[in-house]
Amino acid sequence: MPTHFPNGVTNVTKESMFGDLNQMAPNKYTMYWNDFVQNSDLGGTGALNGATVSAVDWICTKVDGGGDNASIVSVTDSGGGTLTITTDNAENDGVALQLKTEAFNIDESKETFFESRLKVNDATQTDFLVGLAIKDTTPFAGLSDSITFKCDDGSTAIRLVSETNMSGSIVSASVTAVASVTDDTFMKLGYHFDGESNIKVFSDDVHVATLSVVSGTNLVTDEDMSPIVAVLTGEAAAQTVTVDYLCAMQEK
Repeated sequence: MPTHFPNGVTNVTKESMFGDLNQMAPNKYTMYWNDFVQNSDLGGTGALNGATVSAVDWICTKVDGGGDNASIVSVTDSGGGTLTITTDNAENDGVALQLKTEAFNIDESKETFFESRLKVNDATQTDFLVGLAIKDTTPFAGLSDSITFKCDDGSTAIRLVSETNMSGSIVSASVTAVASVTDDTFMKLGYHFDGESNIKVFSDDVHVATLSVVSGTNLVTDEDMSPIVAVLTGEAAAQTVTVDYLCAMQEK
């Protein structure tokens, strides 16, 4: 049976401007949430294919080795709403989507949260990444500043990578294996930066690892970042990543 609070609940003091608001004050967190329930969630374009490669809200980068321009991005019919990214069919064809506005800056005094629920049709033949990153149109060549989950072609192991000023290398980044991908099975991947020196890593709501991070060494604190999801096929066949939602939150 649910607990009822007919007079509301709040997360601020009585003396604050929002003290009499009977819900949580919206000025406590910066939040991005996308459940992909309508075409406008992609900035109004609905789908990406052929020569249509831009969106209003997203930086949309396509890799097309075969030249037939057949990668597809769309918000598709599905209970709960989903974003579907299907690559073209030449090896290393793919698509990267990144929100245009970099609204998140890791601050060592502010907690930051990220989570996505997604699935991959062929785990061993797909490269994908999801998380927060500096704006970059070539993410698989190496992100300079990011906190992202990554899975490489030929492997089903997912790792969380926290990196800063890397110039295309992850040699000094903090890395841990956090989950294993199963074909065509939804999984939740999330992390929580505690505002101090640790990133707690979650797989399907289970705390599986904690990364110890240092500002300027393997934690980005000098760049703004935005949500990103990217996928490449690892063989001469189209691969699909289906994203249920993307969520990022940060204390103000």
